[in-house]
Amino acid sequence: MLGQAIAGGAVDALTSAVEAVVEGVQRPSPVGGEPLEVLLSLVEQLDRLSAAAAWLSVSAAEDGMWAADGYRSFAHWLAARTGMSFVRARELVTTGRVLRDHLPATSAAALAGAVGRDQVRTMVTVVATSEPRCEALAGSVEECGEEFLVEHAAQDGADGFRRLARRWAAAADPDADECGYREACDREFVGLAATKDGYHLSGFLTTEHGAAVNAALDTVMTPPAPDDRRTTQQRRAQGLADVARLVLDHGLVGTGVAVRPHLDVVVDFETLRRAVEAGASDLRAVGGAVERRVAERRVVERGAGRRARRPFRLPAVADVERFAVAELVGAGPVPQTVLARLACDSAVSRLVFGPDLQVINVGRAERTYAGPRRRAVVARDGTCRYPGCTAPPALGEIHHVAEWVRDAGETDVNTGVLLCWHHHDVVHRHHVRIRPSRTGGWSFSSRHGVPLVALRGRSGAPAPGPGRVPATTSGRPAKSRPWLL
Repeated sequence: MLGQAIAGGAVDALTSAVEAVVEGVQRPSPVGGEPLEVLLSLVEQLDRLSAAAAWLSVSAAEDGMWAADGYRSFAHWLAARTGMSFVRARELVTTGRVLRDHLPATSAAALAGAVGRDQVRTMVTVVATSEPRCEALAGSVEECGEEFLVEHAAQDGADGFRRLARRWAAAADPDADECGYREACDREFVGLAATKDGYHLSGFLTTEHGAAVNAALDTVMTPPAPDDRRTTQQRRAQGLADVARLVLDHGLVGTGVAVRPHLDVVVDFETLRRAVEAGASDLRAVGGAVERRVAERRVVERGAGRRARRPFRLPAVADVERFAVAELVGAGPVPQTVLARLACDSAVSRLVFGPDLQVINVGRAERTYAGPRRRAVVARDGTCRYPGCTAPPALGEIHHVAEWVRDAGETDVNTGVLLCWHHHDVVHRHHVRIRPSRTGGWSFSSRHGVPLVALRGRSGAPAPGPGRVPATTSGRPAKSRPWLL
């Protein structure tokens, strides 16, 4: 019936209507009503057309004319002729078949525009997924059959209806969920593969495990500071690392493992000393060099020229095979900024090797901040002291304002500041200067010496003039803490 209607000129009428709409929406004032009304009407009609295409795809697939072109399946033919992906083409045919065979009320509502495309997908992929569930769909509204679900699909949003549909499916056929859970358990995996620049994470978790991981990430993801430009995905990556650190820091996998940094870094003393003794001027030079390298790489990638590479200069070091770099055992070299950050709050051990790399002497591990000193810093600072951040102590570590190696191992409470893991990394990567402020807290400034100043806060408080108020955080709670850079 639908095919006859389309053959009777409906396609030509549809094409003309689409051309009129496309022409109209490009005008300053879209024809046919206000922009919002036109938009809602277009979305509704798109959902109706999607349902019509799904229904028609079943008839086209069963007709078999597509096979004359040599394709192995109708989905392959449809993908090739329309440019859509094979997965989407197969989903379209599957949706049409399920609508026709098991969901007559849903099909009628979708063609009438009463339910949207997302709700239709939920009915197909969640509800009509087993024989007992399809039998349960035949019940009346009072029996919570298909008509009951269609009523909710027309009223609820996509997410709310999907939650309802999943509960309905679990009640209609609990055995299917048990089978699906066992299959999900068999599919569960986590892959962590070392790559050139880091680690590639992939995997699949059951609903239970995925929810637990998701809840853990939500727990450790503190509200971002105003200057935090990371995406949600980037912050979740940091959250995953934070969860791992919490487990190791608090010895949750047994005794003897709660020893920072939980990573073994092998480095000769001179390289370690240079990394943490660099100071503001050397670190600024390092930062500038990195920026120049990035800019030069972009120029080369655009084909604007190729700069001759400088000859390799090996720094003075006892073990030439290590090339004066810090190496993360089992993973490879780490940048100087990472080495300096790890050295801030770690256990440092002295190992003396002979000419044939035999161990001659192993010195005792000395913790940079431990015991009462660590508790004193945490009690004084309370949260991460980076401007605008309120991460709790459990998500951070102590940063040495005066580096430990440079100062011959002196660990003074007055030279330590509590920073969350993310901002501790930011301080080292961007060479943020931290100085004691006259108010008793800390003053933060960029590597160029520009103070971090207050911005307009979420509460709408006006910002102070440029450079007027340094971004300081005092140990005494302020009446109105500004949101800072």
